[in-house]
Amino acid sequence: MILQSKVGVVYNPWAPRSKELVEKFREKLGLDESSWIVEASSTDFKDPDPDMALIITIGGDGTILWANQLAAPRNIPILGVNLGRVGFLTELSADKAIDSIGYYLDGTARVEERAMLEATISGDESKKFSNERFQALNDVVVGRSAISRLVHLEVSIDDAILTTYRADAVIVATATGSTGYSISAGGPILSPESSNILINPLATHLGMDNPLVVPSDSCVEIALKSDYEAVFSLDGRPDLELLPGQVVKIIQSEYTAKFLRLSPANQFYSVLTNRLNPETTYKTSDNK
Repeated sequence: MILQSKVGVVYNPWAPRSKELVEKFREKLGLDESSWIVEASSTDFKDPDPDMALIITIGGDGTILWANQLAAPRNIPILGVNLGRVGFLTELSADKAIDSIGYYLDGTARVEERAMLEATISGDESKKFSNERFQALNDVVVGRSAISRLVHLEVSIDDAILTTYRADAVIVATATGSTGYSISAGGPILSPESSNILINPLATHLGMDNPLVVPSDSCVEIALKSDYEAVFSLDGRPDLELLPGQVVKIIQSEYTAKFLRLSPANQFYSVLTNRLNPETTYKTSDNK
């Protein structure tokens, strides 16, 4: 059982109805001014309490991705309320959220774990990123900057050179990220609790252009071989500058993202169909 006092909230302040739902959760759960309620993308907030047991997100998948940067290292599960367009990661609709929350606090919900990625950068003479270990739930993307020319990206797997792509970008995604940016580039969809790693080049010029799925214990390295700058980003966050000769190393993270679910695991497939084809509705198991 999760105590109501141990629940925090992250919300997208620009999403319609988000502030209304925050107030309804305040009333339903007895949250007060001292409760941990944070705007997504805020830079001015205190860390979650060490004994926080659940973070409710109100928004879309972007809100979840932001909240997960705080939740995953602390092993805090997330319960997503969908106010976004797609909401692959969310669990509840806005209309059901308030009436259903009790079922998620009484101890009957299962915890679904999703694999994450960790990225580090080497060859950084400025030492700007030398101590950084970046975490991503969806994907790590290395690609061209605003300059309209292809980048040369040498990709190695476990120290074996795969190829050098001349492309707009290379996407390295988790199973969760396989339904994100990667799917728009023709990538495959992986089962959500798979820990495999997906490598998907974007807009290649000649050469190998097929997506590749590698085991979870693989080490993927992307070296910038162009003589001009590129960028890399994690989960769609603002781009970071990558200099010629630098190498992005990507492995499976020690952290996992955790989500509270009442729906059975196999509902992912019917939800997937509904969300990729919003005009088509298939029967799913309704949450309480």
